[in-house]
Amino acid sequence: MMVIYIVGYIVLGFVSIYLFLQSKGLYLLKKGPSPFDVKALENDGGKFAETEKGRKVEYFVFGNLQDSSKVLICMHGSGPEARSEVAFNQKSCTELGIKGIAISIPGYGYTDMKPGRKVVDWPKEDLAAVLQKEAVNKFMIMGHSQGTVHAMAAAYYYPNRCEGFGLNAPLLPSKLSKEIGIVSAIGSDSLPNTKTLQKFYMAWYFGLMHLVLVRLSPWLPLKAIKIPRTNTTYKIMSDTLKRAVIRGSIGSTYETAGDVCFDWGFDPRAIKNDNICIWHPSDDTLCPPEIGKWLSDYYQKELGIKVNYKSDQQGYGHFSYKQGVFLEPEQSMIKALLDGKI
Repeated sequence: MMVIYIVGYIVLGFVSIYLFLQSKGLYLLKKGPSPFDVKALENDGGKFAETEKGRKVEYFVFGNLQDSSKVLICMHGSGPEARSEVAFNQKSCTELGIKGIAISIPGYGYTDMKPGRKVVDWPKEDLAAVLQKEAVNKFMIMGHSQGTVHAMAAAYYYPNRCEGFGLNAPLLPSKLSKEIGIVSAIGSDSLPNTKTLQKFYMAWYFGLMHLVLVRLSPWLPLKAIKIPRTNTTYKIMSDTLKRAVIRGSIGSTYETAGDVCFDWGFDPRAIKNDNICIWHPSDDTLCPPEIGKWLSDYYQKELGIKVNYKSDQQGYGHFSYKQGVFLEPEQSMIKALLDGKI
């Protein structure tokens, strides 16, 4: 009899948690994202561009602002927003004479969300709007983690305009990952897709993500990062995780959908570019380092392209190349991309 009572209390507990998260999620979905705030964005030092379909995309311009400067697009990963890339790359862009443009992906910062999007569309929509507004023709692009997906998409879509791309701790699309037998990223197979997320009974997922991304952030997300509190990167990540959900958590929750993260709509093997950097720390526990090695080998051995490849163990896992000496101009990926054009 005692066992029955215990089991009953456990079941009741789980049901109560589900109902709480479900009701919270339904409320958030009905409320929707907070309105786009132009003044607040300007106060943050940002700008925005509009896509042909009217979506607003926030971005920041930094570094050497002369018209003659080479342009580098900087893309953040899952969790942060564009201002993190400004903080990481400001010094290198300024001292190396580069005009940096950091763009927030859909659902992060003030950028309008786009549920169920394909990453292959990002260059011809969000990126195209920013390039047009800033009158940019040729550019280089680099990204970290999920930002590498957007860097590859840009190199794929703009083969004649992209002068080089850099991948810091990259991942792979589901189809290719299964083909070559390398896990794309930790937990990638367990993520719900957009169609599932839009089911009524999945509102709990939005409630849970709100708890993680808003109520318990940045404390809980930073627990997964192997960076001491005294490290500059820790402070940057702490600030950006707060700003990433400034319009709410719905947009960034849709960005966690498996189809958005891992069904890109293009194959990275189709990219043709002669200036590539791939840095993937050997102690990365979020995106297996075998990914960077495989990509580097493919571009070098199959396409005959020389790749600037690093796979050191720095002790900071996924963020190894986003801290310390790699934020200094002469040892940055920005410098490596510049050298690749000489």
